[in-house]
Amino acid sequence: MSLEALLYHLVDIFHRDRIIVTFVKEIKGKRLHLLFPTGREELISSQALVSAGKQRFSPENLQALQNLLKERQEKREKLKETFDLKELWEVVTEEMERSSSWELVELYLGRPPDCDEVSAFMRRALEDKLYFAFEEIDTLRIRRRDEVKALQLQREREQERLRLLNEGDIYLSALLSGKGDNLTAERKAFWQEAFKEFVLKEGTSETGRLAEEVLKRHQLADPLKVVTLLSRAGLVEEDWFFELEKMGFPGGFKKEELEETERVRLTSRDSSLRDLTGLFTFTIDAPETEDFDDALSIEERGEKIILYVHIAEVSSYIRPGSPLWNGALERASTLYLPEGVLPMFPFTLSHEKFSLKQAEPRPALTFRFEIESSNQILSFDIFPSLIQVQKRYTYREVDDLLLQGEPLFRRLYSLLMKHKEARYKKGALAVILPEIQVRVSPDGKITLQRIEMTPSRDLVAEAMILTNYHSAKFLAEREIPVIYRTQKEPFQVIEERVDSLYHQILQLKYMARSELSLEPGYHSGLGLHYYTTLTSPIRRFLDLLVQHQLEAYLKGERFLSKEELLRLLPDLQANLQRASYLQNRRKKYFLLKYLQRYHSQDTFRGILLEVQGRKAKVYLPDYNLTGEALGFKENLSAGMEITVKPEKINPLQEVLRLKIV
Repeated sequence: MSLEALLYHLVDIFHRDRIIVTFVKEIKGKRLHLLFPTGREELISSQALVSAGKQRFSPENLQALQNLLKERQEKREKLKETFDLKELWEVVTEEMERSSSWELVELYLGRPPDCDEVSAFMRRALEDKLYFAFEEIDTLRIRRRDEVKALQLQREREQERLRLLNEGDIYLSALLSGKGDNLTAERKAFWQEAFKEFVLKEGTSETGRLAEEVLKRHQLADPLKVVTLLSRAGLVEEDWFFELEKMGFPGGFKKEELEETERVRLTSRDSSLRDLTGLFTFTIDAPETEDFDDALSIEERGEKIILYVHIAEVSSYIRPGSPLWNGALERASTLYLPEGVLPMFPFTLSHEKFSLKQAEPRPALTFRFEIESSNQILSFDIFPSLIQVQKRYTYREVDDLLLQGEPLFRRLYSLLMKHKEARYKKGALAVILPEIQVRVSPDGKITLQRIEMTPSRDLVAEAMILTNYHSAKFLAEREIPVIYRTQKEPFQVIEERVDSLYHQILQLKYMARSELSLEPGYHSGLGLHYYTTLTSPIRRFLDLLVQHQLEAYLKGERFLSKEELLRLLPDLQANLQRASYLQNRRKKYFLLKYLQRYHSQDTFRGILLEVQGRKAKVYLPDYNLTGEALGFKENLSAGMEITVKPEKINPLQEVLRLKIV
């Protein structure tokens, strides 16, 4: 049908999600000048045409035409309910692929139809969309049986989805208002899990997407807001550490790992182990430490001192590709969280079999240094050994011994500090701020402990740095593939950092990140040209890996190739970043919760780090936390010391807003 043939006819068009009868006043190219039942006139594309009547009307009396349009619109809407589309479809579906609406209605009625009946049928078919599909004006395609079946299934699913969304709306509204609902326990449990799944997986699962749609209706499609809601309703623990699961950190040990753990039997009578059980061997750790992976022994020989650094033997029992090896790689390190420890190995290994516990013989990898009083290392040797820790010292006990002038410890400390001084003369640039240790007891009490770098901690740290450096150099010189730690030079050196806490923090901003590399390189923080870590194989996968490479070389066994390490490196880097994030995130959460619970009305000493207009970053030295101050009127500048009090604390969102007082 040509467009010109429609002039002065009644036509049905799609308009704003409805089908409306109109009168064609003019034809303007591909557009129709139409009169609507409301009296409004509008130019509409011919593509909007649905159905056309065969009767021609006079355009002179617009009011009469408008009344006619209203009458026909109402009539056609009523007539459409008289058609049983399925009945007609069953007759024609096997006989034809498409047909005019006039033919279909005539077949259905058993007589020639009028234009109102055809229009009503088209309206019914296009609203239903199940049995017939629109092709062009007054023409429909008859859907195949498989197509109809698929559409029916789709509609059932959509109806179920809408039912679920309505149910979710009811449940969420009840949670928000604190009022009851009429849902069964089973349906409540479904939505609780759906909201949890949204938090953990967001839009990556069907249930999570369903929950997200419900949450969007209430402007709550934010995982942290949902965690708060679930926590307040008592549906999750108050301090639910959802990031562990969200980031895929292993929540426990697999069956294969536990079975391998049971098979681990330590060797104590191997003739290849050098027996050092006669040495006075000791550990220096915090009082709460239970996993000991390093110990020391000292011998004095005139002006010389022999330092033994013993590292827990792990790599002989955890082999590459084994379940425990793969599990350790996945974890990357032990997580020390405020509420407890998530070990890299099962407790029976990390805290028992591998741990260098007092009075129990243990296989170890020993690093022997023969050192002159001038700090020159005369010899360095590495060998498997059998040791037995005679004494467990705490840091405080060793600090007391140093203060009292105990000769052996004083001499060892003096030698190691000379090594540290030599590093700093070579350019070492490290900024070490006091550590805030956070502990959460089973009853929920939060306690903080400020840990300073005392002489005993400095002693142990330097002994480990010495061991790691010489081991890295040993491996590099023998071209044994290993993963090194490197750190580029700072982007800027702040000379005032020595006497100013503000400048120390500013220096941190300009420090390059430590990196993992298959080639040795300079480590600016330590002032060393070779560095790796192998002194904590119970707690860190990298240390286990380096220990494996070193021991394999010493025993003449196969070590991992450079290509194998290259394939392993991306996973190790990603897993280390994840472990670091989780540990820092959890610590900050409880630090903020501590302030919120115990000191929300107190004032604190703060140091201004940045000032931009009426917005400032403020560092709290007593808590090693940075907050934000807004809207102050004073003229302030970076480096100033100020007094602040909390204005808003949200541990979950890591918000610390401060007010300058």
